[in-house]
Amino acid sequence: MQTDFLLHLCEKIDLPPEARDTALRALSHWEKPLLRAVRHSDLEHLSACTRRLRRNRKKGAAFCLAFCLLQAEQAYTEYRKRGIPDEIYYDTMRDITVWVQTLQTEENIVGVAEISWLRHALYLNLFQIGRLQYQFFTTNHLLSGLSPRTQYPIKSGEAVLNIHIPAGGRLSLADCRASLAAARDFFANYYPQYDYKGFVCDSWLLDCHNAAFMRPDSNIVRFRELFDEVYQTAAPHSEITRRLWGKLTVSKSKIAAFPEETDLQKRTKAYLLSGGKTGNGYGFIVK
Repeated sequence: MQTDFLLHLCEKIDLPPEARDTALRALSHWEKPLLRAVRHSDLEHLSACTRRLRRNRKKGAAFCLAFCLLQAEQAYTEYRKRGIPDEIYYDTMRDITVWVQTLQTEENIVGVAEISWLRHALYLNLFQIGRLQYQFFTTNHLLSGLSPRTQYPIKSGEAVLNIHIPAGGRLSLADCRASLAAARDFFANYYPQYDYKGFVCDSWLLDCHNAAFMRPDSNIVRFRELFDEVYQTAAPHSEITRRLWGKLTVSKSKIAAFPEETDLQKRTKAYLLSGGKTGNGYGFIVK
């Protein structure tokens, strides 16, 4: 364990001081179990972290954050071996900070709970390249809520790059286009053996309902322009309330109490209180 590297990492990914200190205390208290978890496989470490979260949410979140930082240190070694630029490394690891902030907002706990998601970044299965993130992925239209009777631009079971949109920052269409161009170069240079058919994205940002209450020129509505085709998934989804207010599942009475600090919050709140539905859209970009 290199404390100097971890401190530098915390600074580069803008980890809040309270979270940094919580992680360092956890490292001191659970050094052997944490080092053992880092040495184990992806699935074994996931089990160790989730068990601690189930036993004690607060202590488990601190353990998971400490684990993430230690595993990020291991990931850096692999980045250097592959020659991947530091900029992409730190941008990718900044997702740790995003989920620290999410847990603080949603549960007032310092640490990390989304360990099953963060493992993709920690084990080089996902990279942030500019504004967007890209994950090695195999399509499964049934699990994604797409109709089995529809012919899609990319078949189920194909290798693709799954696009994710990290929280924070403007969703500029120009930045997204630049990210896609950079991603094509990145995977051609560093993972030339990965024969992918294109890009997919399963997100509330592609929800067809957004046009009913958002401004037509909003970056969210225009995000659909990146894709060759977009389809609505079957299941309703409330991810928008989590992203705008930090609440995943809410009743109408709770929605009525939500603040209206932005134009988007105001429009979304009015739409939901009027009975409007939200969900996810699934976009395809053929290579």
